[in-house]
Amino acid sequence: MNSRERVMAVLRGEKPDRVPTGFWMHFPEDYFYGTPAVEMHLRYFREARPDLCKVMTENLYPCDHTISAAGDWRKVRSWDRNASFIRAQADIISRVVEGWREAPVLATLHGVVASASHTLLGVQKYNVIGRYAQLYHLRMDPEAVEEGYRRIADTLCVMAEEFVRAGAEGIFYAGLGGESDGFTDEEFERYIAPLDKMVLEAAYTAGARFVVLHMCKPKVRLQRYLSYPCDIVNWGVEESGVSISEGRQLFPDKVILGGINNKHGGLIDGDEAALEREVLSAIREAAGGRFILGSDCTLPGSVPFASIARISEIAEKYRA
Repeated sequence: MNSRERVMAVLRGEKPDRVPTGFWMHFPEDYFYGTPAVEMHLRYFREARPDLCKVMTENLYPCDHTISAAGDWRKVRSWDRNASFIRAQADIISRVVEGWREAPVLATLHGVVASASHTLLGVQKYNVIGRYAQLYHLRMDPEAVEEGYRRIADTLCVMAEEFVRAGAEGIFYAGLGGESDGFTDEEFERYIAPLDKMVLEAAYTAGARFVVLHMCKPKVRLQRYLSYPCDIVNWGVEESGVSISEGRQLFPDKVILGGINNKHGGLIDGDEAALEREVLSAIREAAGGRFILGSDCTLPGSVPFASIARISEIAEKYRA
């Protein structure tokens, strides 16, 4: 099987020739945009050889306003498909897809809460300020923040459509905001989940063949995402305290993506013997279910591409 056949077999519930892999990382800032971004993605795919290939999105939701009080969320605007940041990212996706036909290509879509953090701070990181400022503002003026969130969600629907139109076979949706030390269950269910789901449905309507739901950050409550429409789920095992087998019980009808720690362990430390043990352990834990071997979250940029490629070689040794 080639990479596309391997991934699609897992999605259909069929047995692949070996466990497929899916790993991703942020590249240096010099490779965020345009031709350098395209060339770096293609180099990464060639050398790291993931079966599931994800295009990073560094063209973030614009921060062309100042949010210093809750009411300022009404300044957040929605964008149409001609917005420069949408066109720039769609162009990267289109060129990557054109240059890489042997594997399914995913487009990264930062979710409502992550994009709200970007438009609040104008930076890529979803940090403490981005988290708790949103929470504080929502409780001070829920109507204003909800208005901003809805405009962000409307734009994300457009982005999903344009990314699929550019050739992405799938959408990788970073559904943040589910941390137990942030929004309450009631706040999440009222203000965030409906908008996240709206974007995911827009991706399917646009023709996405599959959606990966990424549930990130410490203390995430995976139960908040049980009704989200998606095909593949991915979360931080160590950060959440939810193992692969426990996650399978929560999402019995989904493909599980993960198994390799993105912060420490054999891959990060360059210990091949430890890496082989981790790969074998993940494959054994996932046995009997649909599984793609990947990382809990984004890998550090310091990880050699060859080390990532080695994971596929190890998986080949332990094919069922």
